[in-house]
Amino acid sequence: MINLVLSNRKLIEKTNYVRKADPKVNYWFDFTYAKLQRYIDKFGNDFYMIIAGNENQEGDFYAIPFILVQDVFIEQYLSNDKIGKVRWVGSINGHNLILRTCNIIKDVSLFYGNPRFLKNETILLNIENPFSESDLNDYSIENRKIEINSRQKQSVFRKKVLNNFQDRCCISQIPEANMLRASHIVPWSHRIDSRLDPSNGLCLSVTYDHLFDQGFISFSNSLQVILTPEYKGFSRPLRKILEEIKDRQAEIPKTHKINQDYLIYHRENILIKA
Repeated sequence: MINLVLSNRKLIEKTNYVRKADPKVNYWFDFTYAKLQRYIDKFGNDFYMIIAGNENQEGDFYAIPFILVQDVFIEQYLSNDKIGKVRWVGSINGHNLILRTCNIIKDVSLFYGNPRFLKNETILLNIENPFSESDLNDYSIENRKIEINSRQKQSVFRKKVLNNFQDRCCISQIPEANMLRASHIVPWSHRIDSRLDPSNGLCLSVTYDHLFDQGFISFSNSLQVILTPEYKGFSRPLRKILEEIKDRQAEIPKTHKINQDYLIYHRENILIKA
């Protein structure tokens, strides 16, 4: 997979300020004063501050409307960390953007990995787009075109996934709604075309959702629980939780069959290897 912003960077930078950041260090970024002023002079506040992360994850980027953060990108909060370079320096941790010289926190979770927030969305759908025709399935097209924000989309996904497993955890059969999560098999940030696909979701209770997300457990193509080979080195309480579900058959979904390619992806890329 190729990061949508980075693969189209030259086009996107014509109308938006783009920076590359390392997700391993909380998306540390800097924006220079002179360059930001050029965008302001040309577009007013009608452009985006875009922070792109992992180049191999297509949805790992923040496209933040400048109008929502213009109150922190002011001279008062310029960094004095580097002589001769006038800039703002900050990071994003837990979807919270904060500048090094300012204690104002900006929740930017709505703007994570959503190409709908890009000013010129056609950039992502033109002939230079890295996707093939086969990649543009119903769910990826919906993801690009429906005019709802990312939280609303995840709410739709959750409803479909929970319904697919009769509103109970597919491992433990716990039915309490506030204890259930719609777990993405291929993580949200790794691919865009699978985000809303109910065949990419498992209904898991909070504990198993976290174990699945962190790669402590995965599933076979027939939905039997697989443990990381590393589990024997874990603490006794965690080992006990894992051993209780080892090889357990998960409930089979009633409507949308789980896509085996997604399960293979999780086993190969998320499950902790020995």
